Amino acid sequence: MNEETKEAAPIEGEETGRDRGKPDRLAAGEKGFAVGLLVWGLIAFALSMELWGRMKEPKAASAAAVPVFVSALWSFLALLTVIENGKRSTPLSSVKSGVEKGKEALSYLFPKPVRVMIGFMVVYCVMLLMGVSFYLATILFLYGSMCCLTGREYGKNMGWSLLVMGFIILVFRMLFRVVFP
Repeated sequence: MNEETKEAAPIEGEETGRDRGKPDRLAAGEKGFAVGLLVWGLIAFALSMELWGRMKEPKAASAAAVPVFVSALWSFLALLTVIENGKRSTPLSSVKSGVEKGKEALSYLFPKPVRVMIGFMVVYCVMLLMGVSFYLATILFLYGSMCCLTGREYGKNMGWSLLVMGFIILVFRMLFRVVFP
């Protein structure tokens, strides 16, 4: 304990002072996320500018003013994040080959559970396109994905799948009168 400031001494490995919250090395995927955020912000800005162009006078008080302001701010802050992140290293910084960087980046973007879920979604869509009943396809999708992601609790997974399907039917079919495929 420091007698002058009455503060505890920093724990070994703890960030202190001006470096707090700014590690030297970014987490895997952090640069890519910032770039994706910037791209989506620019798309939102372009769409809001299109909306702005359709508005009649006074444009500053129109319904497009808030989307333009928010998406411009979003894009600006995302650009600052991309610039700041460009100065830092990532787990891929040490990889020299472009092919190896691509493979590593894909493994960060799509870890095994994500690839499994994408596969299940593709199979689910194909089953619906082939004319399999919505109810059967949904229960199989839920059950299969739960079994792959949670392990071997087959009975529990079937119970949860049936409970979720019952909730879907109760809320959407009976309450909101949604027609299922």
